[in-house]
Parts: sequence; C-alpha cells; structure tokens
Amino acid sequence: MTHANTVQLIAQTQAAVFRVGRYVCSLYISCIQEINKNLLLTPVHEAPDYVRGIINLRGNIVTVIDLHRKLGLEPIAIQAGTRNVIVRVDREMVGLLVDGVDDIVEIDSANILPTPAHLAKELGEAFEGVVPYGDELVAILNLNHILSDTSSH
Repeated sequence: MTHANTVQLIAQTQAAVFRVGRYVCSLYISCIQEINKNLLLTPVHEAPDYVRGIINLRGNIVTVIDLHRKLGLEPIAIQAGTRNVIVRVDREMVGLLVDGVDDIVEIDSANILPTPAHLAKELGEAFEGVVPYGDELVAILNLNHILSDTSSH
C-alpha cells in the first residue's frame, strides 16, 4: 500500500446543539450528564448574577447557570422550550440554562474551524471553535472557561 492510498482517520464525536440567544452552541455529549426540563429553581442570595439558582436533582444539589449571562446577553426568559443542560465537572454537577436543544449531531474533528475573529474578540475564550451545521456555524463551548468565575461579563 502506498501513502497515496492511506485512509486518513477522522475522529468523530457527538455533540448536543442548542440555542443561547443569538448564538447556536454545542457541547460534546461526553460532557453532558443529562438534559431536562427541571426549572424549579431556588434562588441563591448574594450569588453572582449568572447563577440563576439551585435545583434538587434526585438528591443532588445542582447550581444552575444562566448561559445568556455568561455570554454577555440579557438574562434568559424561561419559556416552554427552555432546557437545563446538566454537565459534570469533577465531582460536581452544574446546570446550564439554554433556550432550547435542537439536535444531537456527529462532529468530525477535521471540520472544526477556529472561532471567527469577531466572536473571539466579543467573547474571549468562551468557544473552542466552530463547526458547520446546515447553513449555520455552531460554536463549540469551552466548558472550563464558561464555568470559571472570571468569565462572566
């Protein structure tokens, strides 16, 4: 077999695609514990403005973050399509409020593009990159940056 006939292996992974205001975002499925409609939030006094509250998820206390606020938008307006994307970070679960979940898609690592300059300037390191999704570009969230205390606007 010559080098010209060698097949390049492309790493594929699944990601959940969801809406956050004007942004179409995604997170790798490996980061997501579950997606649910549990929006019965208990406020947390003196918490940062992006902390929307806490929920009791089968005996676990989960802090819920308003992803709109983390991306510098107006607070999310909770509606029928609003979902809580539960992610696990170390041993703690955190909820991310999103406007709605669109789909679960396959992403080829070869198709991931750098974050466009205007988004990188506007949102810093909030996105790891973008990937084509139909006629749109989906921003892949940098979960570590989103969950850091210093990334709020």
